Amino acid sequence: MVIFMNIGVICEFNPFHKGHKYLIDTLKKNGNNVICVMSGNFVQRGEFAICDKFERTKAALEGGADLVIELPTAVSTASAEGFAKGGIELIEALGCVDAIAFGAENDNLDELRAIAEKLIDKEVQEEISQKMKSGISYPAARSRVLGTDILDYPNNILACEYLKFASLPCIAVKRIGGGYNSDDEDFSASAIRSKLKQEDICTMKNCEAAVLYRLRTMSKEELVKIEDVSEGLENRIYESAKIATSLDELYELIKSKRYTLSRIKRIVLRAYLGINKDDEATPYIRILGFNETGKGLLTKIKEKSTLPIISKRSDCDKKQLEYFEEECKRTDLYNLGFVPARPCGTEQTSKIIII
Repeated sequence: MVIFMNIGVICEFNPFHKGHKYLIDTLKKNGNNVICVMSGNFVQRGEFAICDKFERTKAALEGGADLVIELPTAVSTASAEGFAKGGIELIEALGCVDAIAFGAENDNLDELRAIAEKLIDKEVQEEISQKMKSGISYPAARSRVLGTDILDYPNNILACEYLKFASLPCIAVKRIGGGYNSDDEDFSASAIRSKLKQEDICTMKNCEAAVLYRLRTMSKEELVKIEDVSEGLENRIYESAKIATSLDELYELIKSKRYTLSRIKRIVLRAYLGINKDDEATPYIRILGFNETGKGLLTKIKEKSTLPIISKRSDCDKKQLEYFEEECKRTDLYNLGFVPARPCGTEQTSKIIII
């Protein structure tokens, strides 16, 4: 007797490409269902998603996903560790997922799990901290301590982070095609993005004056409340914001051997959006879209989930409404990244994608 599984995938689909299609098709070969927990309008590299979450949801459903749930902004804009932890917690809160799957450059689960176990070892973390005292970044220190090239690849990094936090069984699917930073437009999201015109997509660059305004008006006390701002980094950001006349210049002024560009971009984005390190976890499950199979999965989630499901403002209680209204404000800020800019209120009027 064949037993079908519900498989959870944490994703961005920025944009959806053939590699994502391959991952979903691979997981569905045996009749399994795929639930995607997808970043909303902001992504982990510290940028705006090039098109909004509902457009990307539609592409995911047309590409084979059965249900798409939003990964909260505070999670989607976090470090690899925070991104993985928040995504895993949301998937496992659904109550009906049997396994978690991810693409990786290395699909050997034993090798990935061995690295994941080292990353939670206190002695290893202490070694990494000692290396960082020489002025190098966390990724550089981690590489020196572990002595492996597996974490030189972005999907492997996330795979190891997922394995750190997952209590469900995990499935690794080997990534095919060109790598993350290759020029392979079939399998690399960065390659696809590089070919798109700035005015045709949503980007922070299109509203950099608004971002710079936000940074210039923040105090050091406000800056230090943002995740990953420590060891006096708020001073560097504060001073750089007064000088920089573009986002590229701002990033260049702040980054150093100790602070990577990706970390700085996430900090700047979270500052713009008003996300602090002590912000609470999302108090609900936000549905973005589903197909007929996904509709059945929603029934199971309603029965078994530890979190309530919402699809619109009127579904929220008082606590949920506070969070939803914050997300509405963040979407209004995202809308400034389009040319021409979109008006406020699109979060409230958006409709679930049903395929």
